[in-house]
Amino acid sequence: MPTTKSDPVKVSFSFYPQDVETLTMQTVGLRRLGAAVRRGTVLRALIEITSETEMFAAAVLLHRDYQSKEGPRESDYVADFPTVDLPSQLVKKLDAVVTELAAKDISANRAYVVRAILRSAPAPKEWVKTVEKFLRDNPRRPRTIKPKRSAK
Repeated sequence: MPTTKSDPVKVSFSFYPQDVETLTMQTVGLRRLGAAVRRGTVLRALIEITSETEMFAAAVLLHRDYQSKEGPRESDYVADFPTVDLPSQLVKKLDAVVTELAAKDISANRAYVVRAILRSAPAPKEWVKTVEKFLRDNPRRPRTIKPKRSAK
């Protein structure tokens, strides 16, 4: 079956312990402020709300931090692989940023860009209104579809 514009694409990101902690802090903080979000919703909102220019800037700043650090980029293990259903236009947005970074000799992938914007995300109280608008514009899809019961 061919993919249409509306078909979501499953995308996984490798997250280090710091990223998992930051995502948890964002999710819990937004929930405490009344936003009905899950981890995937936080990531999807962050990817949609953040412009390509802001993504590029966050990734460049993360690259700068890595360059000034001795040893490997991350000293910890990969702690989690969150998977998010993204509209194809958001996948293209991430890929455009990765391409732009490569043009500047910065080796990155989608996960790198998402980790960069997550680490530079505002505190939950500063973007909860934007998340609430995102939730209104993008209603949650149920995780599972309940089977229909037959009438007896």
